[in-house]
Formats: sequence, structure tokens, C-alpha cells
Amino acid sequence: MQKKLAGKLSICLLLISLLSCQENISELGSSYINSIELQPAYEVEEITAYSEKFTAIQTNSLTNYLIGTYDDPIFGTTENSILSQIRLATPNEDFGMQPELDSVILNLPLYLTQIDTDEFELDSIFGTGDFKLKLYESNYFLRELDPGENGEFQNNQQYFSNQFDEIAPFIESTPFFESETINLEELKESITLIDRSDIDNPDTTSVNPRIRLKLPLDYFNEKIMSKAGEQELVNNNNFINYFRGIHMVLEPSTPEPLLINLNLNTEQSNITLHYKTMRPGISLDPDATPEPVESFDELSLNFTGINVNFYDNQFAVDLSNQNQTQGEENIYLKGGEGSSGVINLFTGIDSNGDGVSDQLEELRQNQWVINEANLIMYVNEDLASTNKNIVNRLFIYDIENNTILEDYRLDPTLSENPETSASIHLPPIDEDADGNKFYRLRLTNHINNIINKDSTNVKLGLSISQNVNITRTLDIIDDSETFESVLESSALSPRGTVLHGNNSPLEDKRLKLRIIYTETNN
Repeated sequence: MQKKLAGKLSICLLLISLLSCQENISELGSSYINSIELQPAYEVEEITAYSEKFTAIQTNSLTNYLIGTYDDPIFGTTENSILSQIRLATPNEDFGMQPELDSVILNLPLYLTQIDTDEFELDSIFGTGDFKLKLYESNYFLRELDPGENGEFQNNQQYFSNQFDEIAPFIESTPFFESETINLEELKESITLIDRSDIDNPDTTSVNPRIRLKLPLDYFNEKIMSKAGEQELVNNNNFINYFRGIHMVLEPSTPEPLLINLNLNTEQSNITLHYKTMRPGISLDPDATPEPVESFDELSLNFTGINVNFYDNQFAVDLSNQNQTQGEENIYLKGGEGSSGVINLFTGIDSNGDGVSDQLEELRQNQWVINEANLIMYVNEDLASTNKNIVNRLFIYDIENNTILEDYRLDPTLSENPETSASIHLPPIDEDADGNKFYRLRLTNHINNIINKDSTNVKLGLSISQNVNITRTLDIIDDSETFESVLESSALSPRGTVLHGNNSPLEDKRLKLRIIYTETNN
């Protein structure tokens, strides 16, 4: 009985305690809620933005390489070619006895999407015309290390997009191979190959669509087969000094320009020499000399050495007199050997001359909770009027420290799929209610750090991005006032667009920073 009463008493005391706590919580909570005022979005228009063109960019050690011609309605025509240093997949190849070259095949796999069985859609191809591929032998030695001023050989050698004129005298003027006209539609079909390594039981296999061309036997008999067993093929150091490279040129066969993005870093990109030879057979008699048997073998030459992308760039927009103080009407963004935007936030009056604008000082004093901050940029559709100049993704980063922003690092949508990765920080192009195209880049953490954590208000770089997962930067020829490098994801894209800047005559489409905040009363 006493235990039951004690239990009931405990329950009563617990309820009284909870009610008292609830009353206290309600009072404290209402006081806190009353101290918060939700406000309309705050727009920062004290922003300057302008564009800078790159004279040349580093183009060795890229993820992909561009070959062909691209015609941009705004920025003009660019022609790309590739200089490749090929390497032996198996140095010191044993060619057997009496080797005879059967065929030489160039394989250049294409980026594609499989739609159905044996049905593919080609990706990273710009244009629809037919083309020819030409190969020229190069006598220019591509070295891995930069000798430096005093012969230190400590840093990797860099090669740039504008070096063709320097290297051209070392490239043969006549191609050792010129293909027949290649129809782009035919490249969408899978290819059936015959494996003859087992002469008695040849096998077939199907491979994905690719550029697959037969190269001249005479040329490779002289360059490779005649050197069997000699020093030139013993190792790759000897080989790349002997056979220094191939210059690849794509020429459109129709008025329609064509540009292809190639991945030369895969083992499937190669030149394969198929040859037949005689090799010792198998004998069960240890005292007998086996009779030679015919065998089919192959030697691959890979594009895993140094590759350099050349650009012949007819950049048609004059960006030589950009107003870096007041900003410009437009921001011109072009991939490849192109241009990027420079954005300065909070650039208004600085009354006390401390390097911080009055507006930013006021925002820091407000102690707002920054819920969201978005940089809004409209496409100038009067200039970027075709689909060629509508770009899906942009990339914004800290160009003073050459680093990504915290918003990129903390984006929970980062993934291996570049189509959807970083979609909170760097969402794809969008349309407003009136159908006007714009970008909304979320900079919440970056702006919060500037306002509430006294972080440095750094200059921001804005670029085209073919793949937002690629954040590596490439060096540029040092004639830019602001940039020391360019994003590789921008260098890999030929495309360009134009955005309304902070001085656009269309006030409602001017570049602006929109901050959603919570105001607290202290």
C-alpha cells in the first residue's frame, strides 16, 4: 500500500514539475520568437563585374582533348588539333620469327550514351558534318621536365594552346595518312571485331562505336617492324626519342564545322599493329625440336605520353578596355582559350577608407542570420540568341586563393554524376516566370562568412563549366591582371555565353546578390 501511494505521489510531483517546465519553456520561447523578424530579401547591387580574355592556356595533361572546328556566333571560329606522344604498351616486343605486318588500326573511342541494344547517342560532339582525319609525323621532342633557368629539371614541362607556330617547323608538311570521308552517323554503330589469336578457332567480339581506321602498312613497317630487336624499341625512353609524335588534324568535308572531344587517356585509344609470325610449337618429346607454328599477335601504341591541344582562336570580342572600377554592361564567358568573368561584391562607398564598404560594415553590425544568399545572373538573350550560346552550368570560385568556395565543399548533392553534382551551389540554367533564362548560384556560406565571420571579401571568378566535378586549374600565359590560372572544366568546353553585368541598361536583369535573412532584436 505504501509503495502504491509513493508511486502515485511520484507521478503527481512529476506532472507538476513538467507543467512548471512547460510554463517556463513557453515564456522563454515566446520571448525568443518575438525577438525574430522575418524580412523581405535584401538585394546587394553594389557589385562590379567585367571580363578577361586568356591569351593562352596550358593544354597538356588534360582530361579530354578537342579536335576539329567550332564556330561560335558571338566569339568566332576556333580550330583545334592535337599533338600526341605515343608510347609502347609492351617495350622490347618479341616479334617472333619472320614477322609480317597484317594491319594497323587507329582506335579513338567516343563519348556516348547507350539508348538500346546496339543503339548509341554520341556525346561531346559539336556539329553534324562529315570529316576527314589527317595524321602527320612530328619530329618535335616533347619533354616531361622543364629544364628551368639553370638546368634544375625539377618541375613538369608545360605546353600551351598557342605553341603551334613554334612547333610547326618540326612537323612534316605531308600527312602519312589521310582518311576517306567519315560520316558522323556511321560512328553511332557498334563494330564487330575478329580475334585471330587462335587460328583454328577465330572469335568475334562487339565494341562500342569509335573512330576506327586502317593506317598504311608501309609507314609502320618502316617505323616499327624494321626496328624489331633494336634499341629504338627496347624501352619507351628510347622510343619517344626515336618516334617523337603524331599531329592529328580533323578537317570538315562540308561547310558545317565539326568538333569532337576525345579521351586519349584510356588504353582503348591506341594504334594497334596486328602481325603474324612464326613461334616455336609445343612438343611432348623433350629431345625433339618443335616445329614453328604460325601465330597472330599485336603490339599497341598508346596515347599515354604527353598530349598537347593547339588552338587557332579567332576571338571576335574586344575585351581590352574593360572597366574594372565601375563594371560592364555584359559578362563574356567562353570556354577553351577563352574568357572568364571577375565579380567583386560590396564595392560601394568606403567612407572611412578602411577597405570595407559602408554597406558591408552596416551588414556586419546588423548581426543577421543569413538563411540563403544567391547570385542572380541573367543571360543576355539579345546577344546569346542561339542554343550554341545557352550553357547549362557555370562555376564560381575564389580567384585570389585559387580555391573552391565553402558552398561547393559543403554541398550535399556532390556526386560522381556531373549532371546532378553540386546542384544546390551550382544549379543548372533556369527560366523565370516570363521565360527569361538566368543562373542562380547559391553562396550562402560564403556570404555568411564575409558578413558574420569577418572573412576576406575576395574576388570571384566565373567560368563556363563542362563538368562541375573537375576543379583542377591550369596555368595561363601570364598576361592577365587578375587570373593566374583557368579552370580545366572551362578549358574542356568550346562553348560561350553572355550575361547581363552590373551596368546592364536593363535594370531588372542586372547582376545582383539576393540575401534572405532573419533579423534579431538585441
